[in-house]
Amino acid sequence: MTNTNTTKILLAALITLTISNAAFAMAKKPVDSGSNDSPSTSPSPTPSTPTTPEPPATTGSIVPQDFDVYTEVAGPVGKLVDSIYQTYRELIPERDQSMAYKTDNADMNLDTRYRFADRIAYAIELKMSPSKAGLGYVGSSYGMSSTESSYLETSLISHPLCTVSSSTLTKTLNSGKVPSSTVINKVNTFTNKMNEYRRGALNGDRTSFVKATKLWTKLMMCMSYTESLTTADTSTSGKVATKYAPSGYRRPAGVLFYEDPAQDAASRLNIGLFQFTPTASGNVQACIREWNKLYPKNTISTSASQAEMIRVLGSAMQSFNAFCGAAKLTGMFAVQVNTSKSANTHPSNLQSNGSLKLPTDRCVSPHFAAGKSYNHFGPLQNSTGSNLNELMSCTLNGEY
Repeated sequence: MTNTNTTKILLAALITLTISNAAFAMAKKPVDSGSNDSPSTSPSPTPSTPTTPEPPATTGSIVPQDFDVYTEVAGPVGKLVDSIYQTYRELIPERDQSMAYKTDNADMNLDTRYRFADRIAYAIELKMSPSKAGLGYVGSSYGMSSTESSYLETSLISHPLCTVSSSTLTKTLNSGKVPSSTVINKVNTFTNKMNEYRRGALNGDRTSFVKATKLWTKLMMCMSYTESLTTADTSTSGKVATKYAPSGYRRPAGVLFYEDPAQDAASRLNIGLFQFTPTASGNVQACIREWNKLYPKNTISTSASQAEMIRVLGSAMQSFNAFCGAAKLTGMFAVQVNTSKSANTHPSNLQSNGSLKLPTDRCVSPHFAAGKSYNHFGPLQNSTGSNLNELMSCTLNGEY
């Protein structure tokens, strides 16, 4: 009788532990992702304090099951960033559904969500869960394998962010692009706050996860203004759109068409929130490869014509543009985590004996020159000498 009771008690404890460990799971997978895999479970979080090393990489999803990215993130953060750029206010207005392209309807989780704020926040939510970067086709350029299945998965919180200094930025940015100490302090304020939220999220704290998602979303919403939204509806944007528009296409409100005079003909045209070139084989190919894994019923060809890519990147809801923006961040992190070359990762990842730390033990940074870590965003590289300050000032303005 005693043995029977003991067995029942142990069984009850095991069931309770199992339920507790399942409390965090991916809130929602893209509805038509076509994946039959079960959501990854979160590894046991590593207790951490600011005086101990950051928790190592996590390869499981820790998105709370009841997380609502639209009410908890998109709305409040979009309104805040729009108030910073109050002359424009482009994130919160609902967009014209009649001008949506098929890529705007790829995910049923976005049904009835017609604001740029919704599309950016949802893209961030997707990239809060680990995935393998679609960088196999350029892997050798960054000291990586061409076999994507061999990559350690990355997300926006899979690895801690590296703190930066004038010394480290001299190595990761291009010559002459190291910002002032004031701007470096802003970057490290963001870094320290994100690492704080990451530690809490890995320890199962829901509030920390929400705050981490809000902070990444705020960075990217501010980025959308520094990249495009302040000039999206100018006459120049309209003229460029008319010049390149395929048959039947009309530029939607809020979508910038820009010709970059510093680029060659193949890369001159840039479109949308995060200013991507409509060349499927170019700098959006990694995004296309990752998109196609999520949405096998709504794929984009890696050899799509320029006309098709103009429709995709210049769509009314900016769904693929927003997705690619978030994917560029995690792709950049994937390089730093999976590379075998010290030049393609942060100096903090180099050990005293000259070897690189294990991929799971590395930190990541968004502040790399394009040729060193697949960085797309000029502001993160301080390309103009002032745009990093504008980006970080916006991101740290108000609640964060």
